[in-house]
Amino acid sequence: MKVAGRVLVYILGSILVLILSFFIFLLIGYLQYTLFVPNDYVLWVFKYPYSRFIIVIVFYLFLVFFYFFFKKNRGKVSATKKRKNIWTAFIILNIIGFYIIFTSVTVVTEEKIIDHSFLHPQGEEYDFKDIVKIEAGVRGNRYYFPFTHNRGDFYYKIQLMNGKIIDLNDEASGYDEENDHPTFVLNKLDARLVDMGITKESSMDNFHYTTESLDRMYTDQIKNILERK
Repeated sequence: MKVAGRVLVYILGSILVLILSFFIFLLIGYLQYTLFVPNDYVLWVFKYPYSRFIIVIVFYLFLVFFYFFFKKNRGKVSATKKRKNIWTAFIILNIIGFYIIFTSVTVVTEEKIIDHSFLHPQGEEYDFKDIVKIEAGVRGNRYYFPFTHNRGDFYYKIQLMNGKIIDLNDEASGYDEENDHPTFVLNKLDARLVDMGITKESSMDNFHYTTESLDRMYTDQIKNILERK
């Protein structure tokens, strides 16, 4: 019975950690939206690879759970100065890391692009004419590290005059209506940028993979983008 009880606590604790992680992710998105996204936005993106680092939060929550779960089986450890310094450094590094993740947001409005980062939390503003190249396509059947990309993921990368590259379809914002879905927004934006004469490279290679996870209304938007020159 004792073993069964510990297993039950472990299972329930793991489920609680996953639920808590989900709500923390939602909270981060809400705070990013509140602090960085203006009312006239058409699209905002939690930038890669920082958006994937959210898994670190899940990892930490599991560590905390296991620490308290097994704590009673460990002897009491005295807090030495060295141990305190290690914990202090650990906390400081994590605060810095969370700040870097939290500020990694790009916003697109009707008139400009605002790129937030840990060096420029207030955001650097770019006009659409500052875009020098567009690269669009679908990721193919190759190996991707966990929590990076998947086969069939559509990407829409813009390169700015300073060399910065941003994928406007990576962890794109939520939407209330179908016409606000990122694929619809990017289709309209792409038409505008192509009309401006911006260099564009796109390919229909791997397009068929998009049907594995997206409905026809969305894949049609992606097809329009990829075929537009």
